[in-house]
Amino acid sequence: MPSAMPEIAVASLYQRYLVTRHTGRAVRLSVEGLVAELGATSLTVLDFGDVAVIDFSCADEVVAKLVLRAVDEETESSECFFLFRGVAQHHVDPMDSALRRRGLAAAAQGPKGEPFLIGDVEPAASRLWLAVCQAGAARLDDLAPELGMDEGDCGRILDRMCARRLLRRDGQAYHSLFYTFAEAERAGNE
Repeated sequence: MPSAMPEIAVASLYQRYLVTRHTGRAVRLSVEGLVAELGATSLTVLDFGDVAVIDFSCADEVVAKLVLRAVDEETESSECFFLFRGVAQHHVDPMDSALRRRGLAAAAQGPKGEPFLIGDVEPAASRLWLAVCQAGAARLDDLAPELGMDEGDCGRILDRMCARRLLRRDGQAYHSLFYTFAEAERAGNE
């Protein structure tokens, strides 16, 4: 089933020090307000480029709870995705711990634009996710042979990643969130 192109928002966190649960809650509520304004299908890009420090409690409030909200709101008419950009090595540990604690994962992009997953992800899913990111968008019948996977197993993993909001599906194609973001930016510039 085709999925509508999501509404896109890019948000800087406007704080160098994301510490304490109270700060995290305030940031998350602000982001949730932005997401509510976007509509039923949205991709919110949170830019960590200016964040010098994030502690576990703040990562749990901002990152884990936003991702949890997105996967909990699993309905046909509503899809909410998050992409964490500018995630440096010093951000990874608290974010990864917060996500793993809740059995979640998130798509991230390093300071130099390199895509990676943080949180609870099995190796086969990570390999498949990277293949989709490199292609931008790909179909199951292309991915399974390329990675030497059984098509049924490959399809189950891809669908699970869509349910976890790590990929977006449009008809027969699976799209990386980076590709979705680039496509929306291109469409907005035309």
